[in-house]
Amino acid sequence: MNEPWFHAVWTIGAYLLGSVPTGVLIARAKGVDIRAVGTGNPGAANVYRQVGPAYGIGVYVLDVARGVAATLPLFLLGLPAWSRMLAMVAVVAGHMFPAPWRSIGGTGMAVMMGAALGLLPLGVLVAAAPALAFVRFTRNAGYAGGLYFLLTIAAGWVLHHDTVAVAAVVLGVAAVSGKSFVQYRGR
Repeated sequence: MNEPWFHAVWTIGAYLLGSVPTGVLIARAKGVDIRAVGTGNPGAANVYRQVGPAYGIGVYVLDVARGVAATLPLFLLGLPAWSRMLAMVAVVAGHMFPAPWRSIGGTGMAVMMGAALGLLPLGVLVAAAPALAFVRFTRNAGYAGGLYFLLTIAAGWVLHHDTVAVAAVVLGVAAVSGKSFVQYRGR
């Protein structure tokens, strides 16, 4: 499983998986063009506000699942962190820049949350409950996501001692933050 062709095929597959526009598809099933309403972002938060809570939660779960599917199997197979990092970059890039659909993707927060599970699984287990409690209390998904990533990175470092995996999550968080800033400046 540690052959170059395997990593190349897995990375391409992760990109294609990331490019599936779940928010667009779910909102379209309800008769809404999610890119034309609210923030225009096809992510879970905009779908939640514009289409309905059940639909937004569905988008969130599917987006997290795409990130998990790209990285967790590699962790379970015992593949090195650099391999999981390639899959993380590919799935998040696919979500942000879905070339097959010639459209602008989302910020990648939920996909990155899922991808972190294959990089720092114990960090995610520590971070998930406080982040969920925080979003329930504050109703602010952005701040809860920040808390999730901060706790994932800190606990992941302490529990895994894997510099490459921690750096990968930091890189992913920087990409998500950068895309959010660019996408929402001026709104």
